[in-house]
Amino acid sequence: MSDRSPHLGAPPTVTQLAALTPEQRLAALHSRPEGLRASEARARLAAYGPNEPVREHRRRPLLTFVANFTHTLALLLWFAAGLALAAGIAELAVAICAVVLVNGVFAFLQEYRAEQLVSGLMRRVAIQTAVRREGREMQLAAHDLVPGDIVLLRAGDVVPADCALLATNGFTLDLSMLTGESTPVEREPAAVRVTGGAIALLDLTCIAPGGAAVATGSGEGVVCATGPDSTLGSISALVEGVHRGRSMLERQVADLSRITAAAAVLAGAITLALATLSTETSFSTALTFATGVIVALVPEGLLPTLSVSLAIGARRMAARGAAVRRLSAVEIVGSVTVICTDKTGTLTENSLTVLGFEPADATPSLHRRALLAAALCNDARRSDAGWEGDPLDVALARWAEGEGCAPDSLRDDHPRFAELPFDAHRRFMSVTCDVDGDRTDLIKGAPEAVLALAGLGEAPPAVATALTEGTARGERPILLAAGATGTPPRLLGLVRLHDPPRAGVPEAVAACRQAGVRVVMLTGDHPATARALARMVGLGDDRLPVIEGRELDTLGNVELLALLGKDAVFARIDPGQKLRIVSLLRRAGEVVVVTGDGINDAPALRAADVGVAMGRRGTEVAKQAADIVLADDNFATIVAAIEEGRSIKANIRRFISYVFTSNVAELAPFLVYIFLPVPLPLAIMQVLAIDLGTDLLPALALGVEPPSAGTMQAPPEPPGRPLLTRALGFKTFFFFGLIESALGLIAFFAVYLVDGWRPFASLAPHASVARDATTLTFVGIVAGQIGCLFAQRDGPRRRMLSLRANRWIGWGLAFELWLTLTLVYVPGLNRLFSMVAVAPVWLLVMPVGAAIVIGLEAARRRLSSTAGPHAAVKNSGN
Repeated sequence: MSDRSPHLGAPPTVTQLAALTPEQRLAALHSRPEGLRASEARARLAAYGPNEPVREHRRRPLLTFVANFTHTLALLLWFAAGLALAAGIAELAVAICAVVLVNGVFAFLQEYRAEQLVSGLMRRVAIQTAVRREGREMQLAAHDLVPGDIVLLRAGDVVPADCALLATNGFTLDLSMLTGESTPVEREPAAVRVTGGAIALLDLTCIAPGGAAVATGSGEGVVCATGPDSTLGSISALVEGVHRGRSMLERQVADLSRITAAAAVLAGAITLALATLSTETSFSTALTFATGVIVALVPEGLLPTLSVSLAIGARRMAARGAAVRRLSAVEIVGSVTVICTDKTGTLTENSLTVLGFEPADATPSLHRRALLAAALCNDARRSDAGWEGDPLDVALARWAEGEGCAPDSLRDDHPRFAELPFDAHRRFMSVTCDVDGDRTDLIKGAPEAVLALAGLGEAPPAVATALTEGTARGERPILLAAGATGTPPRLLGLVRLHDPPRAGVPEAVAACRQAGVRVVMLTGDHPATARALARMVGLGDDRLPVIEGRELDTLGNVELLALLGKDAVFARIDPGQKLRIVSLLRRAGEVVVVTGDGINDAPALRAADVGVAMGRRGTEVAKQAADIVLADDNFATIVAAIEEGRSIKANIRRFISYVFTSNVAELAPFLVYIFLPVPLPLAIMQVLAIDLGTDLLPALALGVEPPSAGTMQAPPEPPGRPLLTRALGFKTFFFFGLIESALGLIAFFAVYLVDGWRPFASLAPHASVARDATTLTFVGIVAGQIGCLFAQRDGPRRRMLSLRANRWIGWGLAFELWLTLTLVYVPGLNRLFSMVAVAPVWLLVMPVGAAIVIGLEAARRRLSSTAGPHAAVKNSGN
């Protein structure tokens, strides 16, 4: 750690700190037990910078900027500009270059906005840590930590920076993020003497390195290195240059771009050959036509719309309570086929209430001893807002307090000497306290775990009856026990707790069924409790199989997959079993969402296609392992995220269909010119005006369409399904494309018909009529695009034409109309785009043409609906 702060002098190295006592470590870092003062923290933050392993200035925005001018479609347009220059049309070459530049800048700005959005969401779910400053404990973003800060660490926390330990209690760390070894290791504040040679940081048992996870216990440390100077910073520096790879959607768009580029070049070459061989045009003129074909087939706005759609999707998910930590998760979540969800806090309210207590026997003092165990074997903390901490601890503290036993006073009277934190494998928590002058173990936990500790094969009759009846009602049972240290504890009784299902969860489960998404409950709770809740939320009835963890271990992969092929409940499972289920589902080709909140859920969260952590009760370890963090811990929010993910994929397809439709309409006039003895119906400058002018905002508006009613009424599609499917391609090129081409050409020939020309007669009008006809071709294509803007939307005609659901449709339409009128009627500008001011009556082409497209699409949907409900959903928009 370098010395950059005038307050610290020459700070010791980590090895030197390890050799000091806790008091000496504080002195060496110019800190104190009550923590830094606010003024000291501000000064050190200015000197050391934020606690970020990789600082923002290391990014290279220039490379991102340049990339927007060198991708496949941009290179093709540069090539087209070169052809125009070779043909002697300098103004066209300049116009094409301007298109590339404008499009590149726009794409860069959209990518920048997307990055800013994700950065903002990351700040919302950034690591929070408990810090003591000026004698007060506060929650602080890890970003703001400085050397000398006193950090309070508890099970489930992520160590936010390198810390020299000052005090610990049963403190162990999971260093798997740093070493790959998942077995927790003990850490304690005792000095470590280095007698000679170098010693690895991870071997210094009094140092908690940044990035490690607190597995058990609690500890207190003083921050000794932050940002790039920390352990996590040095590792991040090594992997900073590693290319992460593109997401599936990015690869699909790149593939589509390459195919489009190849088709454009091929079509341009064929056009050049046909124009040269079958017409009397010069080579330079034929080259101009070939350039026009290439430009007409290039969807310039494809890449920026991808960024816009993903960013808008992430923003919508955030508005619905799902903060995205990885932008590609926005697209993946739409393809989910299985949700592996925990129970407590996701399907339930996570607001436990004690319903009652069933003593193990009729001993008068048993109830009082149970209240003592509930208050002391408890880590809930009192704050100004009331009791805080684990919901189970909070419920027991409130129960004890309501029965006249103040937990705070009891803790003062019965100090804690040792503790064994709750563990997913042990399934109980115990503390050792002074009770009546003797050291006594007080225990709470799952019934089977506590019964085993007490040496009982089964519960006493009264407890067994309460257990059976309570779990059948969906209650959560725990047993309390107590006994002298070193002897088997005595069973005190059963506490019945209730955690009601969340509002909206049954509807969300039903939506999953309708969408073809299976729901698998993975819980550590009692099997009967899990079955009862599953029945309440609609996962199944009393016949729903519940597989316990011990039974799961006896199943082979084939048997387990058979059970996972339908809605299922797994109870009393441990993290390793949860990881096995997730890995097996993924190997079977499923796209899996996993929810979790604890350190033990981190492996399964990382193994899933999309990991979802709980924002309220989730540990920092779980949040950092996840791709999405739920602000409300609600299962319904996961379903909302799936809906948004599906909607994004549908929107990108809408945009692609919309853009390629105009590409077909732009290509048709060039083909007509080659094969028929007519003037060129559409100028290349008009092609550019359509692609980057009238098409731009409407296409982007389609890219931000909200989810429709049919979004969750079809089964999930494979993630690798092409963006331009066979059905969508047919509809785009041979339905919308032909209709729009016909509108443009009909408008073109209509001008000549009004001027006196008749079919099959020679077409050799004077120049003004040709300019009128070219203008009307442009107007006819725009009319088709206006109709296509509405026809690409889902739902019945009323929703198709509505501007309320998506205000951008209205803005896009207004911009398209304004730009069309500007290009046609503004003197000088219309000449630049080979157009002329036409009689206003010709503008009726736009509403009539748009109505034709909308009407034909409505008729197509009515015909497709006769094939069945799924076909109707599938064909309603895409």
